[in-house]
Amino acid sequence: MKKKIVVLLVFVLVVGLFTACGGGGGTKTEDDPVVVYTPDIFNTMVPYDTTANSDQMVFDQVYETLAVTQDDGSVVPCLATDWTISDDGLEYTFNLVQDATFHNGENMKASDVVFSFEKFMETAAKKNFVEMIQSVEAVDDYTVKFTLSKVTPLFLVYTNEVPIMSEKFVTENNGEFNDKACGTGPYELVSIDLATAAELKRFEDYRLEPAAIPNVEIRYVSDTSTATVQLETGEIDVMKVEPTQMESIEGNDKFEVKEVPTLKTAVFAINCTVEPLDNKLVRQALNYACDKQTIIDVAYEGYATPAQLQASDANCFGVDFSEAEEVTYDPDHAKELLAEAGYPDGLNLSDYGVVLDVMGGTYLEKAAQIYQQNLADIGVTIELRNTSTPDEDAESGNFAMMTQTLSYRADFSYNVCQYGTSGIGGNNFSQLSDPYIDEMFAKAESETDQATRQDMYRELIAYIIDQAPSVPIFHHELVYAWNNRLNCVVHESTVHPYYIYEWSFADAE
Repeated sequence: MKKKIVVLLVFVLVVGLFTACGGGGGTKTEDDPVVVYTPDIFNTMVPYDTTANSDQMVFDQVYETLAVTQDDGSVVPCLATDWTISDDGLEYTFNLVQDATFHNGENMKASDVVFSFEKFMETAAKKNFVEMIQSVEAVDDYTVKFTLSKVTPLFLVYTNEVPIMSEKFVTENNGEFNDKACGTGPYELVSIDLATAAELKRFEDYRLEPAAIPNVEIRYVSDTSTATVQLETGEIDVMKVEPTQMESIEGNDKFEVKEVPTLKTAVFAINCTVEPLDNKLVRQALNYACDKQTIIDVAYEGYATPAQLQASDANCFGVDFSEAEEVTYDPDHAKELLAEAGYPDGLNLSDYGVVLDVMGGTYLEKAAQIYQQNLADIGVTIELRNTSTPDEDAESGNFAMMTQTLSYRADFSYNVCQYGTSGIGGNNFSQLSDPYIDEMFAKAESETDQATRQDMYRELIAYIIDQAPSVPIFHHELVYAWNNRLNCVVHESTVHPYYIYEWSFADAE
């Protein structure tokens, strides 16, 4: 039975979507809800009005999409059975499954797909995933055709971001359903209090086999220490554990633990327009001066991997850094670069008004303190300054250097460009402007052959690393822990690490 479910998921349901499930403490039965922790309150149950992670945790169980992306970056059908792409790359035609039933009992048809995409096209929440769609139409009840305004190699991946809703349900509720949901997924939303918890039950008429876990609660707990205690006592069954809380979990035979790579990267952002940071050699010296491993060990409890770029190579559609020179901690080389840049006797960045803005009271403050000493060791002086508005400062360019956490894929087409000239004032915090980078982005964004795009990006990555637009520190790792009464699948997906439908109780046959 379980093997059959896994095989089906490989082809239709690897939505790799958020939250896990589990069975609780020793007094719980399999009919009691499996409690999944979320660190954020809920915002709304209207999919096209939100990008909140907590909302997505519910959507991932309740809704499905046309296609889904697996851990290795490949795209497989879900609500579609297959698709064709026109020779010019501008038309995508999807054939739909004919046995998908919404939780209101309605059969999913092409009109629901058209309706769902048009709602997303009308709103700004996930505009960047649908803005290339010129039109979407129902060819017949189970065929949908998309016409794009430009060649978009990642369009199939972007369909992962649009859950298919029941047109009848949304219309009957006048588009106002903050506490309701109606999808085709393996779980139904029973109730939700946006400030506390969402209750789910398995959908018995799901077109595949019903989920093994009958009842699920996704629960908000404001304090991670409190949540960890609840995990230990069995009140919570599955949670993402902060590195600072790992001491109480490690070595405890009540739990299974798994580390998962992420797209989240800690960096010392650099404004490349500010003197002397406008000198590439200075920026390179700042990179070679950074003792990343010590920062990882001291500031983040060791749960991270050193970064080469503010984009991670995890789940990045096959892009790698193999052509780039590896930038490692090398203070002697950093001194050589400084001397080459015209600062053989060191550099006091305060003389230029350059300070390192830091979020106080965070692991990034610890990281900045270590880095400040790293720079002192090569003769560079920099002051630390607390900031309460890092995102605003980054977007406005109102900084010289600052601590930041960013989430970008190495396949740059997935995001608004963080290095191209068009991204200045948006995600290009470094304000780097380089004609070669712009040219390569433009070519890669219209290249439909995946292997060719990967070659382009490998070359581009090597070039960007050489330009040193930031000091990448490390890629975060997420740590998940769950009660060992459960069989859990935590995906190596950097977007959605796990999916409740794939879970079961450990004693299940």
